Amino acid sequence: MSLGKNIRKKRIALGISQQKLADAMGYRNRSSITRIEKDASPVTGEQLQQLAQILHTTVGYLANDEPENDLPKGIIVPDPSVLKPPERRKRKQRCVAVILAGGMKHMNVAGIPFQFVTVREKPVILYTMEAFQRHPQIDGIVAVCLNGWEDYLSAYAEKEGITKLLGIVHGGSSGVTSLRNAVEWLTASADVWDVLIVQDGTSPFVDPETVSNAIRCCRQYGSAVTFERMDPVTPFLLNGSDPEKGLSHLPAERLINVKSPECYNFGFLRQAFYDADRIGLPCDETICAVFLYHLGRELRFCEGHPRNYRVVSAEDLKVMEALL
Repeated sequence: MSLGKNIRKKRIALGISQQKLADAMGYRNRSSITRIEKDASPVTGEQLQQLAQILHTTVGYLANDEPENDLPKGIIVPDPSVLKPPERRKRKQRCVAVILAGGMKHMNVAGIPFQFVTVREKPVILYTMEAFQRHPQIDGIVAVCLNGWEDYLSAYAEKEGITKLLGIVHGGSSGVTSLRNAVEWLTASADVWDVLIVQDGTSPFVDPETVSNAIRCCRQYGSAVTFERMDPVTPFLLNGSDPEKGLSHLPAERLINVKSPECYNFGFLRQAFYDADRIGLPCDETICAVFLYHLGRELRFCEGHPRNYRVVSAEDLKVMEALL
């Protein structure tokens, strides 16, 4: 079938009206979709990527009738609330930083989580927030905070002039559930194509270039996961729990270490959480990229700066103070 017929077939199968699809694409009315489905209007590569994401399929399926075998099984109907009404398409695409500081796994000897330990009279998380406050592409900041520390964080943010702070959200039981809380909090104001930059609150040295590259990659592909190449190692993988059963060698040059920031389109994350609920996939991962991998989502990666390390020990605090 033609491109237009494939788009129409997929739209009808998902129960999406022409008007809802037009709204999600940013068109003024459904006539644009009508022309596309009749193959009377050309479709750019970027528009085809958007259509594939909204219709939860692949570019290959829409353009070339390729099978959808690489899609997660059991995921069929997209959440209708992800398709935003037309009035939300009137503003520019926003970039919102989501700072995750809801964990208490790493604490100092005084029992204070490292994101709230002070270095030169400011908590670690404030340095992270300041990095996004200064970045020209960031329109807003949402902090996901450990319960009981909200007033503390709010007071420091006001004192240090974090004017981009949109709100402080309660943390969850994992990094992914904390992110989900932020996504739900943003639902009333976010657009499907807004970019969320997910940053660990204990990583204060994120550099502007890494953030800019992640935003660029996310705008092009819908996701961007920052990584760094691992130090030279000779890695082996156990074939089971018993070393005597054998080992598999892993090529060191292909190993990477995933870190923050992670960037995703708002609609991409909303749909992912919706689909996870439908198939019973728990949100108990620390890193969102791992959760999305288990969900079967395609991810894009971009290399970050090696200085972007986490402050999760007393030694890390000493290094941080030396670098400031």
